[in-house]
Amino acid sequence: MSKESNNAEVIFGRHPVLQALQAGRPVERLVIAKGARGAAIEEVFSQARLRRIPYDLRERSVLDRTVGTRHQGVVAYLAARAYADFAGLLSGLDRRSAFLVFLDLVQDPHNLGAIIRSAHAVRADGVVLQERRAAGLGPGAVKAAAGAAEHIPLCRVSNLRQALHQARKHGLWIVGLEPDAEQSFTEFDFTQPCALVIGGEARGLRRLVRETCDARVCIPMGRREVGSFNASVAAGLVLYEVFRQRSAGG
Repeated sequence: MSKESNNAEVIFGRHPVLQALQAGRPVERLVIAKGARGAAIEEVFSQARLRRIPYDLRERSVLDRTVGTRHQGVVAYLAARAYADFAGLLSGLDRRSAFLVFLDLVQDPHNLGAIIRSAHAVRADGVVLQERRAAGLGPGAVKAAAGAAEHIPLCRVSNLRQALHQARKHGLWIVGLEPDAEQSFTEFDFTQPCALVIGGEARGLRRLVRETCDARVCIPMGRREVGSFNASVAAGLVLYEVFRQRSAGG
């Protein structure tokens, strides 16, 4: 289970989970017992695919330890709020000044919340999250965002690379933040329509995501003995530079 799962609102049981899905409640993720069968389970799978809700298949004993033995093979973790539609977000952008933040497998809910807060503060048009293996809008992230999660569009996509290609088709320049990039973030022109891509805590940008970027920038470091800034601190530095450039140019 993820860190977020320990704090999220949980419902379990075939019919309670199915009713929540059919009612359109914002579900962060599902955990389904391996080998679970039946019409209700099949409908849960169908609803998950229809609404693009990520799910994990786990041993029944894992679900037992999480919620007890009355789960009937399915557990749902509810999101604190619904996600925005990515296609709708793109179509509504002002192509002269659009600015999006993409997160490549940021897994710590507190980092996610802090980035959302910073993105809202600098007037980003939206934040885009990877669907699987990444933190989502559970209580921890929403608390760390300190209210900002209610005021900026937050999207979840199944394939970040494809989403970046779609953003490029809408006129955005794709900029990846990486420690070993040759160009400092202060030297890049963020006044143009662009998207900033921030890597996860463990590996930074994945190779295919890195190769999708039109440019890569770094935060110059005086010392590297103990590594670099964490994801939310690095994001805050670059996001403020975006705001500074755009304020100076406007």
